[in-house]
Amino acid sequence: MPTCDMCGKESDLMKAKIEGTVLEVCEQCRRFGEMIERPAQPVERPVVPKPRYAPAPRRRELIQMVTEDYAKKIRQSREKTGLNQEQFAGRLNEKESVIQKMEAGQFTPSINLARKLERLLKIRLIEEYSEEGEVPIQTEKTKDESFTLGDFVKDKRKKD
Repeated sequence: MPTCDMCGKESDLMKAKIEGTVLEVCEQCRRFGEMIERPAQPVERPVVPKPRYAPAPRRRELIQMVTEDYAKKIRQSREKTGLNQEQFAGRLNEKESVIQKMEAGQFTPSINLARKLERLLKIRLIEEYSEEGEVPIQTEKTKDESFTLGDFVKDKRKKD
């Protein structure tokens, strides 16, 4: 059954113009404005039972992580190319201290920085794992969860 736009009560609704806005309101809230049209007689519709349990659809999710031995790989590849840390930092457009910390294993590069390193050094630093997760299902709002204009007015009065 539909709920009143002002108070949230479940009942037969009618359209009323309240302060310039057309709302669907119950019999009690109708007095705050002028009635536009009466509710139509409800049409009997066949009741379709909702399934009691619907399994959540699953989807595969790819997780990207930087390899455990990234520090060793970065240092060896940099030395193989013949660059010192300062030159290497200049090519990556990163600070030299970031390169030093990465090579010491004190700083794990982000996925974007790891991709830059992979392109420049021609090594693999990112590993991909697949994980199955549940996709959240949207449910209809119940009366307790719906927010009506009446709730808004009450909240506004509390703040004042």
